Amino acid sequence: MLPEMPALMIAGPGELHDEDLAVLGRQPIAHYGDVWTELHGQVVADLGSFLGCADPPYLMPGSGTMALDAALMNLFEPGARVVVPQTGYFGVRLSEVARAQHLEVVEVPVEVGAAVDVARVAEVAAGTDGVLCVHVETATGVRHPVEELASVARDAGVPLVVDGIASVGGEALSLDGMGIAAVATATQKGLEAPPGLGIVALGPGGRERMEARRERPPTWYLDLARWDWYRREWGAWHPHPVTMPTNLILALASSLRRLLETGLDGVVARRADLAKRCREGLRGLGLEPVPEAGVEANLIVAAWAEDPEAIQKHLLSAGIMISGGLDPLKGRTIRVGLMGRTATEEMVDRLLSEIGAFLGR
Repeated sequence: MLPEMPALMIAGPGELHDEDLAVLGRQPIAHYGDVWTELHGQVVADLGSFLGCADPPYLMPGSGTMALDAALMNLFEPGARVVVPQTGYFGVRLSEVARAQHLEVVEVPVEVGAAVDVARVAEVAAGTDGVLCVHVETATGVRHPVEELASVARDAGVPLVVDGIASVGGEALSLDGMGIAAVATATQKGLEAPPGLGIVALGPGGRERMEARRERPPTWYLDLARWDWYRREWGAWHPHPVTMPTNLILALASSLRRLLETGLDGVVARRADLAKRCREGLRGLGLEPVPEAGVEANLIVAAWAEDPEAIQKHLLSAGIMISGGLDPLKGRTIRVGLMGRTATEEMVDRLLSEIGAFLGR
């Protein structure tokens, strides 16, 4: 048996809302047949609405990093040159995923706390095969300008692929509206669902790029054309090539209904207000935000701290878990996740009160 667990305010996953949590306690249903295909089709359609893409997204068992692997593997062939801004820990991860697929990476430095310099990307994008960028860097809490980067990529005649794992559901994002070729994300952060599902969504130029490959990707599981085949040929009863975790998808269906009732604009606005409340509260306690003004993310609040581990330990004793820093800020920052059931003013105020008590302020 697990001991009593603290309230999660980490950088993901978030705690589930009660109605979504209840779905996980039901018996599994068959991952094929009339009932399932209707349910699955509605979830995929709802994801498309939420992501702003006419092309139906791919919902795949696995992590967000798996979705990144799939997006890169299907849009680029070995030997392709891609530009990757080094936004922080997950910008480095994006370069690692690209190199693992034998892509040549052109790195663009990014100052800690600053957004990607779009002009610097424009200088090197011409003559490459694509631009890859993290939308929200979980290590720094910085939101990067993916719409402007999409424009730069279009001018260079190449696709933009976005890591939206820490941004989808927390930031304004529309693949078709912004001209983004592909987004990879996961369900456990802004979508407020359980971990275990990755999502790949294609926007303008994404499918064309995928279909222009000389050879199919060297993978069975992550080959999106295979997922297309099952949608097309088996769609009436089994629209995917693998067994699906039905309860996870039904919990996602529940959370998506709630989010879509509010609407993406409303969801983003509410989360922006909560993140501002958290940042200003931390600043009032002497913990300055890591991001520069105007580029602060909504789902992750990162702040400088002299002894982050001590703050974390105190909060744990008070029943709250937050995240510490990741490279390049390990040992110098705390990170607060504002997602799921604990993303409320009451929890933020409780968090700030406990940190204030620890600091004697």
